[in-house]
Amino acid sequence: MQASDLQIYASPTAGKKTIVMMLDTSGSMTNNSYGENRLAMLKNGMNAFLASNNPVLNDTRVGLGNFSANGDSRSGQILVAAAPLGDASTLNTVGSQRYKLKQAVANLTAGGSTPSAHAYAEAAAYLMGTTTYSETNYAIRKDSYIKRVRRSDNRTEYSYCTNYRDSQIDTANLWQPCRSNSYWSSWSTNNPGVDNATAYDTSSDWTYYYTYYYTTFNYAVANADSGIPKSKSNDTASNPNIVVDRNATNSNAVYQSPLPAVANRQSCDGQGIYFLSDGEPNNTTNTRSASVMSTALGSTFGADFNCSGGLSNTTADSGWACMGEFAKRLFDKTKNPAGVSIQTAFVGFGSDFSSLSSSDVKNACRLSSRTQSDRKGDDACSPNQSTNAVAAPGYGNGGFFPTQSSQGVTDSVIAFINNLDKVPLEPLTTGAISVPYDALNPKNLQEYGYLRAFEPNPANTYLTWRGNLKKYHVVLSGANAGAFEANSGGLVYNASGAFRTGTKDYWNSSTYTDGGKVFLGGSYANVPLPIAGQPETRDAEGNITKYYYAVQTKIRNLFTDVSAVAADGSLTKISTSGTNLLKIPAAPPEGTNPFDTVANTASYVLGKFDPSTGQNILKAFPISLKLKILNYLGYSTDINATTLPSSLVTSNEPYLSMGGSIHSLPVQLTYNGTLDDNGNLTSAREQSILYGTMEGGLHIVDASSGIEQMVFVPADILNDSVASKALVVGQSDASAPAHGMDGAWVSDPAYNITTVGSGSSAVSKVTAKQMNIYGGMRMGGSSYYGLDVLSPTSPKLLFRIGADQTDYSRMGQSWSKPVLANIRYNGSIRRVLIVGGGYDQCYEKPNITLTDACFTNGKAKGNAVYIIDAKTGQRLWWTSDTGSNTDNANMKHSIVSRISTLDRDADGLVDHLYFGDLGGQIFRVDLNNNQTKTNSTYSSFGVRVVRLANLATNDSTYDGTNDYTGGNAPRFYEPPTVTIHDYGIHTFITVGIASGDRSTPLDVYPLTGREGMTPASALSGRPVNNVYGIIDKDFVKKNLMSLTDNQLETKDITRTGLRKNPQILRTGETRVAQIFFPTTGVGKGGWYRSLSSTSDGTEKANNSFRIKGGLKAFEEPMAITGNLIIPVYDPQGTGIVAADPCLPRVVGETDRQTYCLPFGACLNPDGTINSNKENPSGFQTKTGSNCPAGVSECNTNVIGAGIRNITFVPKRDEPPVTNSCGKLQLSGNENGTGEWQCTSHLLPVRWYERYR
Repeated sequence: MQASDLQIYASPTAGKKTIVMMLDTSGSMTNNSYGENRLAMLKNGMNAFLASNNPVLNDTRVGLGNFSANGDSRSGQILVAAAPLGDASTLNTVGSQRYKLKQAVANLTAGGSTPSAHAYAEAAAYLMGTTTYSETNYAIRKDSYIKRVRRSDNRTEYSYCTNYRDSQIDTANLWQPCRSNSYWSSWSTNNPGVDNATAYDTSSDWTYYYTYYYTTFNYAVANADSGIPKSKSNDTASNPNIVVDRNATNSNAVYQSPLPAVANRQSCDGQGIYFLSDGEPNNTTNTRSASVMSTALGSTFGADFNCSGGLSNTTADSGWACMGEFAKRLFDKTKNPAGVSIQTAFVGFGSDFSSLSSSDVKNACRLSSRTQSDRKGDDACSPNQSTNAVAAPGYGNGGFFPTQSSQGVTDSVIAFINNLDKVPLEPLTTGAISVPYDALNPKNLQEYGYLRAFEPNPANTYLTWRGNLKKYHVVLSGANAGAFEANSGGLVYNASGAFRTGTKDYWNSSTYTDGGKVFLGGSYANVPLPIAGQPETRDAEGNITKYYYAVQTKIRNLFTDVSAVAADGSLTKISTSGTNLLKIPAAPPEGTNPFDTVANTASYVLGKFDPSTGQNILKAFPISLKLKILNYLGYSTDINATTLPSSLVTSNEPYLSMGGSIHSLPVQLTYNGTLDDNGNLTSAREQSILYGTMEGGLHIVDASSGIEQMVFVPADILNDSVASKALVVGQSDASAPAHGMDGAWVSDPAYNITTVGSGSSAVSKVTAKQMNIYGGMRMGGSSYYGLDVLSPTSPKLLFRIGADQTDYSRMGQSWSKPVLANIRYNGSIRRVLIVGGGYDQCYEKPNITLTDACFTNGKAKGNAVYIIDAKTGQRLWWTSDTGSNTDNANMKHSIVSRISTLDRDADGLVDHLYFGDLGGQIFRVDLNNNQTKTNSTYSSFGVRVVRLANLATNDSTYDGTNDYTGGNAPRFYEPPTVTIHDYGIHTFITVGIASGDRSTPLDVYPLTGREGMTPASALSGRPVNNVYGIIDKDFVKKNLMSLTDNQLETKDITRTGLRKNPQILRTGETRVAQIFFPTTGVGKGGWYRSLSSTSDGTEKANNSFRIKGGLKAFEEPMAITGNLIIPVYDPQGTGIVAADPCLPRVVGETDRQTYCLPFGACLNPDGTINSNKENPSGFQTKTGSNCPAGVSECNTNVIGAGIRNITFVPKRDEPPVTNSCGKLQLSGNENGTGEWQCTSHLLPVRWYERYR
């Protein structure tokens, strides 16, 4: 992964050589969603290695083991004893070492968990000639007999247990009960005569006194984590030398070490364990791992073995802590029974272990990286690297590297032998839940949130990162209020933010739980696709290998904006507003049903693509595009074919390419509902959810069922030969991943209100009369679309605008979320969209300046703001550096954020626009909604575009350690907050904004393991990022529209004109407000605070605890009740448990930071600083046991892993509050944070429908 915010999903060998290859054959090595079979890939790789004629291999002794052994999920085993490989020509010679290994590889099957710690011990025991087998003896007390004595005459009787079951032995409590009540003998006066029985309890009733007796016996339990029994059974006459005596009992069996004789071992360089895994270690505990490892080390060297002192477990069952200490013992020849240094190489196969930011990858690197003074090469954690972010590496010293190809296995073995290395990675399920607003009921948040789940896969070049949209409910009250709950009950996340696996989302109608699984439930499972159906199958361990699917004969409603096909095969886009989109395939004639069987459905679909008799327009599509579209409709076809297939094969299970929605937040569309007496929406009979995905589709799904109602794939995608490949499952390209339609969208509905019934039974109903949607493509392209989706199954194009059109020639990638507004333009009220010019990919260079050759004419694409007619797409007004309606020569940088708008006089018309750019500047646009008309000419609509602040400047006096000029200019990717305040006679606006380079979130960290990242080496000398509060003193002026620019107070403010750390008063100061509004003189034009500093101004980015420039503001800030809440990304974040290593690393976390408005300091009513409120502001950390394991100081106020946004959720009023429109709180994993009360007020302003 190169630059862009997707880079946070990061991707990670003298003498006689003896290695044992311990290969992961756990269940994850079977088929994955992209059609890979990792086990088949591994076999191919091993075969390529065994066929290699590299001379370094011939004399190397190679043995083979696997885990989990026979799929038992607990142990590893040795399959083939180590011996010299010999010449490559012996590969097919029966009895040769290469042949034995080849046969063993062919017989490998996948299954079970990943008990890496146990397999590691097994491989080491084999090399050392020891064992991992042990038995534990327990002195078990078992129920023996009961004696009872009758109260009346002291008559004594006995009852004794006649039967026991081993399965009822409780080793924890050292007890075995009688099998059941029915196995106690009848009462008798005969004493059972049990010797050594001990009384352990008494009781009584009205008739008897009872005494209970037990006896003790020895019970031996074998350690099932040992692979000795299985390895011993693998030792045969044709495959000897695994153990010393294959006929020995398990207790007496030991491995036969493949190492040279003891006398020669000092000359043997390179004993090692080649440990290959495709996933995170699991299914162990420290106690279990320590048991097999201490046994492998023997009584002398293993007696004091423990798992403390180095690596920390990432999960309770990972075993990292024990593997780290074990690796040290192996490498130190004085601390293992072999008396030689055994190196450990860690190989990530298929890409589950990647670069060095997460604790899991650090563990793998520290476990295996090379630090020995006589090493022949370095890896990412070696000590003489220029940067090293991993402390104390060098446990196993064999090398940390990956492989994913056949040649890669060969290369990695040779790299291990010769002390070289490399790195990899693979997908995980991640995503965030957002709660949409309802345009029909905007004062209340909805009770449902939508998870944008996806699987980042940066280790591969797949164009589609698989995604899904899932629906969950907000917990409204109780201890878990503010969290999200699943339809099946229970919370969606655990405390650390991981998905709970036993849950179902509200759109999952199957019997399967879908927590943590992208391909189950959600909208993914509700796309209308043809499915032939299949029964469920499970492996011997009970794991599902195929999911049940019923037969389905549906076809999705696919639309595009194509009006014709040109002679060269390119698609001509619809250009007339109000035109129906092209449906593929066309609907059948009314009254017919060609979708009654799987075969008929396939026949109907294929017929529409026929170049002679097919559907108009579609039949002229190029063959390559037809094949891609057939795939997108659910039919797997070869996209490299030159003709259409004669028939379509229907898959047994859903065949679907659906990408993630990383930046496209779901939008709720309400088509009709019922209102209560207060005008609140009480029920909605028809609602839909709109969202875009990375494969190229814009989807509308039924909010109740999740069933896809339509998907729109624009001609911009279809005309692009690479982007359109993302519509097909499993396609790859060097430019991966595709970005498709992963942009921000908005809706613009209008409603009719009718009253049904009369009197007390009257009900007001609302029905949509307009449902327009607008949005862009983000990194998928440079177009914005307006669609009429009043009927989702018959959508119409309102317009498409893009950089290919003259009026929008300055447009870059369409990042800016459209803002809907009303203006009066040339005397008429117009409904408009307001968007920023967009993004220029030149900014993927983190320290680029406008003089760079990447930019044309010294300015970036997207250096504009557009106001667009919402019905036609006509450009009404725009601003840029030159040639626009209203120029500002400083507007040379991209403007990518949503534009903040302000209505200064409550007339429903937007008067001001506020925005920042990627060059550290903040602007305000003043619009004149009262243009004057002279003859037929109107005065200018745009009065001015004023630069409020230029923050690409320095303050050598108070901020001398940070340089913000040139390539270090702050970047603003998110919109400013605009809040109005009063101080004495002053009314002003605080423009709140925070900086951070979202194009390169990993510019300064990690220091190592940056393979595939841009920049290749971490940058140094970057300044810290800040939150800024710019005070706009001109906004309130009644004559603002007639002022000249030189009469403005707030313009061109530089950093020296701002106050750093306003919460810290300087000598002679008594009130914060006086810094900005002094009694005499000119006050500061605003303030700023470092995102990496604490409430008292202490800078934590000291290049030790945090690296300068690492903390960045991503996602939209929120201003509420005098607080500015900012989501801040920390690539070194330590507030969450490290990511599961069998999934790709999500580097960093997002934390919530809060600052007080308007002055950046929390104040009492008398203007003094309120320390109680101020102390929790800024960058917050904590220490001690509340931090994740191995972390002494960690972040607080954590939102989640990766880049996350602030999500408000509703909270129930308990007790009810008068005029309440509900409570709000910030969502959390297991409960929410904070509480804000919403109160309804009737404001005497015109009904907004006037300007529709």
